[in-house]
Amino acid sequence: MNLTDKKKKIDLLNKTVTMFFPEEANITKKSLKTLEVTFSKDKYPALGINLECFENPKLNKIEKIKEFLCDNLNINTNVIIRDENFFKLNYEVKVENEKLVIWKILHYLKPRSFRLLRISLTWPDNNEADGLVKPILKRIPSIIDAIKFNFSKTLYDDLASLEYKLASAKYKNYKFWNIFNLKIPTKWIADFSDNKNFAKIYMNLNKNFHFLIEKFDINLKSSKSENKDKVVEKLIEEITREVSITDAKLKKSENNDYLFYFLAKEKLSEESNIIQNKIWYRIKVLETKIVIISSVFELSSKIELENKIYLEKLDQIIEASEILV
Repeated sequence: MNLTDKKKKIDLLNKTVTMFFPEEANITKKSLKTLEVTFSKDKYPALGINLECFENPKLNKIEKIKEFLCDNLNINTNVIIRDENFFKLNYEVKVENEKLVIWKILHYLKPRSFRLLRISLTWPDNNEADGLVKPILKRIPSIIDAIKFNFSKTLYDDLASLEYKLASAKYKNYKFWNIFNLKIPTKWIADFSDNKNFAKIYMNLNKNFHFLIEKFDINLKSSKSENKDKVVEKLIEEITREVSITDAKLKKSENNDYLFYFLAKEKLSEESNIIQNKIWYRIKVLETKIVIISSVFELSSKIELENKIYLEKLDQIIEASEILV
């Protein structure tokens, strides 16, 4: 009987890959791209499965793909190639008092898209554990042979392409209001409001992703006698007084400006959905005023990974920003 007949079928990342498991397998989806599979009532040992989509135009030759899979490890086993788009590597390593078996299955969707499926199994290095693992190891080859990759680009291949483009983007330096230094990708578009008080920065050509930056000052009688850290702490208390926030962090740079950021949730009405924003405050305390640059990005995509890709890039960009006063 073919393994795909009357077996458990699991899709990962919007059918980027389809896998088939024996009926007795216990399958837990840890995330959109991660599975945990066991084959006994004890649910041990567990097979870990992870799928990653990525784009890399430099992996354009078979030898380079082999080197990528081996990852500079001294591995005695060879990479198995099928149809020039399916690569498989299996090896075992010992880590302290444990054994680890890894299977890497790479699907090459030309010209530059890749799907890497990692399967791993870890167990204690002793005879009893070896006995439990032996029948599981016998199952893996037939599970791998039944794997079906999508031969068309999926949403998650497109997101991998987006991540690659953001990682390799060229940057342009902007000096907003002559005091705020911000480097953004050259393809992003800065659009100022009529009164120049704030700017929208569009992050793609469709203009469906953007973040807002705004400058404002708070006058002080004098900050000479008060510790700047205390001034910032009081400001943060005021900013977050009536806001539901999570993942809040405060950083202080060498030139004595501060970066405070968090996730904020807001429900505009009983009928509306919850809006989630990532908010950054770049703060500098001067003698007579506090200079604040706020940046707001709405997590507007229904696709969690898309929000995450843009957020990671924005974190890098805003982390490197600077108030020039």
